[in-house]
Amino acid sequence: MTILAFDVSKHELVGVRADKNGAVKENFVLPNTPKEINTFLRSAKKLHPKIIMGSEATAEYHREIAKQACDLKIPFRLINPILTKQFTRSTIRKRKTDKTDAAIIAKLIANGEGTLLTKRSLDSLKPLHRTANSINVLKKTLAAMLAHLQQISPEETTIHEEIRTAIDLLEHIVIQIRSHVQKHTDPTLKKLLMTIPGIGETIAATLIAEIETIERFSNANKLVAFAGLDPRVRQSGVSLNRNTKLTKRGSPHLRQSAFIAAYIAARHDPELKKYFEKKMKEGKRYKEATVATARKILYRVFAVWKRGTPYEKRNDISSEKNVSKKLST
Repeated sequence: MTILAFDVSKHELVGVRADKNGAVKENFVLPNTPKEINTFLRSAKKLHPKIIMGSEATAEYHREIAKQACDLKIPFRLINPILTKQFTRSTIRKRKTDKTDAAIIAKLIANGEGTLLTKRSLDSLKPLHRTANSINVLKKTLAAMLAHLQQISPEETTIHEEIRTAIDLLEHIVIQIRSHVQKHTDPTLKKLLMTIPGIGETIAATLIAEIETIERFSNANKLVAFAGLDPRVRQSGVSLNRNTKLTKRGSPHLRQSAFIAAYIAARHDPELKKYFEKKMKEGKRYKEATVATARKILYRVFAVWKRGTPYEKRNDISSEKNVSKKLST
């Protein structure tokens, strides 16, 4: 097994070739252009029959090499930058250069770290959907600023109108992007997820874009962790302490969608309403009870997606978790 690991930047790829244990055998630098990458990968594939590649997740600069690797059916692992930072901190010298970063990525790949990318992972729907969400946040910020300005300077009607025009333009852009995303989202899967109370068309599209494929997760708890809705755990000796803070290390877009779905379902779905009220009676704060309900939503998403059949109401409010465990075994 040959490992090719890259520290990625906008203009160049600083790479290493390592053996199956992550020991570096060669260093090289490659221009981050489609033509140079294609030439390099075809040559590497001929020289090394068993090859695996990877890089750190760096905005969109890794996309070209990852895409071409997938096209050539070369496994590509995307490493969370948190892992490389933790690895660097654990070393004695704490040295950080492009070459050492590439070597660290090679070590992490050898240890099986990172997400194995597919063509679905590199689909444009996810960045498009995230762009729409970001623009929507900007629109809401402008609307709040306009409301404040109207209070303190009611006579500045021309400025108010210009800001309102900008808000309308941003709203139009959001609608256009989301319409494109909806058009290219799997209609069968979207319809399936919309059978779950609290999940509408927009949230279903977000779930599909962020999760990509449910086969990434062996059980529902891993999906919850991917959304960053799992609680932090501290352990010292035999003392185990769970606090109410979330890890928040997963997809913030998935987490937000689950939270919104929980907010809706806790008012319109009898089972989750009962569950939410139970948590409140136990002394949980509103946000904590909503987060617990959001986890239930993701249990349902896992079960429905994995099973491939519409959501069915059950008497036992904990049944979604039981179903997800059965599906993962």
